[in-house]
Amino acid sequence: MGSHNRKGVSRRGTIATLSVAPFLGPSVANALEPDRCVAACEHWLALNAEHKRLANRWCDLEVELERTHKFLSLSRRKQRLIPEARELEEIDDRLEELHDEMRTILALLPTMVATSDLGLAGKLAVAAIEVCPEENAEAHHLIASILRDFKSMPTVIA
Repeated sequence: MGSHNRKGVSRRGTIATLSVAPFLGPSVANALEPDRCVAACEHWLALNAEHKRLANRWCDLEVELERTHKFLSLSRRKQRLIPEARELEEIDDRLEELHDEMRTILALLPTMVATSDLGLAGKLAVAAIEVCPEENAEAHHLIASILRDFKSMPTVIA
């Protein structure tokens, strides 16, 4: 493996950079440390995408089962006897796991300080998704406009 990490930066270079970080000032020193918000937001967004994909698959499968087996009019015991219904149960279990993990991350995000433009943009992206436009259109549009404005700023990397 050598003395290089995955991005090709040597350990010696990293140690040298970190040793001078206290002398660079807070904004430069923060730029040298990875923004934990970026990883947390990326993870939440990936979980959210999987959740949406599985919810759509669940709906499609339920419609197909209803069409072919009159699934919704069957008792739960009879529903479980249909082999295709097993996928519904598996999807339902995974959706619950995703929901729980997303809630955990969502509870942690307000306690985390974004130290980069990308971290701040990630927090705004999560907020824009979480604030449902049907439930609070004004807040959703405000957050979405802040994210749009933020992304249009020339200094933003997002």
